[in-house]
Amino acid sequence: MKEKSKIEKNAEERQISLLSTALGEASKANGYWLNASGKRYPRLYPHGVSASPFNALFMALHSDRNGCNTNLFTLFSDAKARGTSVREHEQGVPFLYYNWNKYVHRNNPEEFINRGTYLTLDDEQKKQYKGVHNREIRTLFNIDQTTFPHVDEEAYRAVLQQDGNAMERGYSEADTRRMHIRFNDFLLKMRDNLVPVRYDGSGMPHYETDKDAVYMPRQKNFDHYNDYVQETLRQIVSATGHQQRLAREGMVMKNGMPPSDDAVKQERLVVEIASGIKMLELGLPARLSDESLSLVEYWDRELKENPNMIDALESDVNNALEVIRKAERGEKIEYATLRNRKQTSDMQDQLPKHYFVADELRKRPDKDKKTIVLVIDPVSKSADVILPAGASPEVDNEIPGMNKARIGRALRREGIETVRFFNPDGALGYRPDDKYFAEKQVSLARLNNWALEVLSTLNVSPAVKRANEVGFDKIQMIQDDKNRWALYIKPEHQRGYSIYPDKEDINRFFSTLKQSMDNIDKVRMELAHKYYALAEIKPDLKVDLFNSGTQDVDLNRIQRVSVFKTKQDGVLCAVTIDGQKLQPRSVSPQQWQRMWVAEDRDSYKRHLAASLFADILQKGQSQEEHAGEKQEKETEIRQGEAISRQNGEERTVESVSPQREAWDKIKAKHPDAIQFVRTGDNYTAYNEDAVKVTETLALKMEKHEADMKKGFTASVTFPVSQLDTFLQKLARSGARVVIRDAEGLADARNRTTGITERTAGNGQTRTLFDTAQEKQSERRIEPEENEQRSSMRR
Repeated sequence: MKEKSKIEKNAEERQISLLSTALGEASKANGYWLNASGKRYPRLYPHGVSASPFNALFMALHSDRNGCNTNLFTLFSDAKARGTSVREHEQGVPFLYYNWNKYVHRNNPEEFINRGTYLTLDDEQKKQYKGVHNREIRTLFNIDQTTFPHVDEEAYRAVLQQDGNAMERGYSEADTRRMHIRFNDFLLKMRDNLVPVRYDGSGMPHYETDKDAVYMPRQKNFDHYNDYVQETLRQIVSATGHQQRLAREGMVMKNGMPPSDDAVKQERLVVEIASGIKMLELGLPARLSDESLSLVEYWDRELKENPNMIDALESDVNNALEVIRKAERGEKIEYATLRNRKQTSDMQDQLPKHYFVADELRKRPDKDKKTIVLVIDPVSKSADVILPAGASPEVDNEIPGMNKARIGRALRREGIETVRFFNPDGALGYRPDDKYFAEKQVSLARLNNWALEVLSTLNVSPAVKRANEVGFDKIQMIQDDKNRWALYIKPEHQRGYSIYPDKEDINRFFSTLKQSMDNIDKVRMELAHKYYALAEIKPDLKVDLFNSGTQDVDLNRIQRVSVFKTKQDGVLCAVTIDGQKLQPRSVSPQQWQRMWVAEDRDSYKRHLAASLFADILQKGQSQEEHAGEKQEKETEIRQGEAISRQNGEERTVESVSPQREAWDKIKAKHPDAIQFVRTGDNYTAYNEDAVKVTETLALKMEKHEADMKKGFTASVTFPVSQLDTFLQKLARSGARVVIRDAEGLADARNRTTGITERTAGNGQTRTLFDTAQEKQSERRIEPEENEQRSSMRR
């Protein structure tokens, strides 16, 4: 995910604080956590513009927290322009505003265009791009935080009567009746356009994934009408997460991990928040169910520790409510499979046509034998008649034995309603493509007096099958080195390749896994057909994720490659280059998975080694080129020293410090890991590692002159006591860590074997292990085998 700015991080912290506080206090308020006073849906005053669901959530929570009478908000500048400025020391609520000024190609994540270019495209071309939201943070203030109630009391009272809480508006029995009518109308639209809502005598509300239906007890089974409304909304929100309807974004943001208890708990939070916002839209208070109250502590911890949690919630909640709103507008929510089939069919129409059947049939009619070819469609009750060369389709131009009127009457007696005549070639030649012959009966016949005599039946099904179906040897979701998901497909008798699918299809694929659906193989095949057709139309979308991509590297210098898994260091790659065996380097879970998918595993391992050891290969190739330059530099140094001695000066060439040598040695072994060096009661990260630590942990980085620390130009330091806390944050951000003592001595207080942290960002397991026997006393957080391998085998 894109690194967030300081403003975005502050806004996120404010959102998490509001949500965690509201959820945490629900147990003390009989489960009520949102809009307990029954205010209307948040809007911007005085324009009346409604906020997006996720923005509305935090506007309402802010209003509840500050005891405001309405959910009406304003910008600081707008309030000031109206003469009702924001009061002193008031804290606003973050408002997420998106600028759609950049667009990315749906199947090529490297291709971006600006909004101006996007607007020049036609409708079909626009479908190939999706907007990249450039997020800006605005701050809104409730009108009760401004001087408006004091500047214009009469206008403020009018606002309360229209948009105040239930007490201010004077909620009556008539309002209750209108609410019942409104919700009943809502249910009818859900049944017609989204999901069946059925009554169930078990007394337990539930949504069945397999049947794709919501089952609800009778209203009388609930203590209060509001409880019945919200429970129904919970089940409908659950239905939006069906893998055929709206796959949850959070699965992709967690790198598509398979089903887990965490996924179930987070889905429950999506359901509570989305149903709560819908209750807010109805002007009703929202409660947590008894089951959800028991999960509040878990949600609070995840919101504070998982950097992806709030973003996944925003996407899932907004998307779920948008689907419900479409159904309310009367739009039929179509299954993803049906959409994909239509898209695949449209793309297949653009593929090159095959005419094997037509080319064969044109040889069969014979004027001397008086034979014709019949192509009959039993469904449409139509027939194509192919006459021999020289026989005209015109009625007034007959050849003996080819009377078209008799042929037509004979076919109509067989139930055929439409008869068309063709020649083998020419302007009236017969040349449909092979797909045309699907489900059709093809035969060789001749006219025998007033009846048609069938001489033989022609089997065209193999040609039709080749035209309509493509077999696949392998279909697999894999990740590139930037953690982006790609679909690898290997068509029969063709080379395999990868293509980047639409995000919607990625979500649906992993939601199918999450929900343990039996049709995962059908989803694989469906996506394979869709993206095979797309790749045939646009071959430039094919990508090779098994090539190192390194330029000007001689792979023949790599004599031997071994990729293996260890208990302590994870997956390693050991190579022999130019006859020299090098220290193994770490292999990422993505690279490890691709090795098992690759068609030519030996070739892939060679390219993998070229990628991991590119610095050594390039250095070796350039040694001869730079040999002359090195000699010139040495000559200059000697000349400079001679001149210095002549002038009575002393000149020394500074060597690399032992500390930097030790740092370089570990860095060469683990180039992708952040290295922490123990010095007394502190840990320190240097150079590029210091930059990464500063960005992730928000610590202050100290910069040095190039010669001050003998090679260390920047550093960041923190106490030993904060190590465990910072390791969790770094692991969740996807970072790897190596820890060593500066003096090479083991510190028993910090040598804990078998501590395992579950990363929230990508679902990988990283283990902190003890290697006190090594000379530098290193410890490292490493990923275990990617759990996606289980899905890969399936």
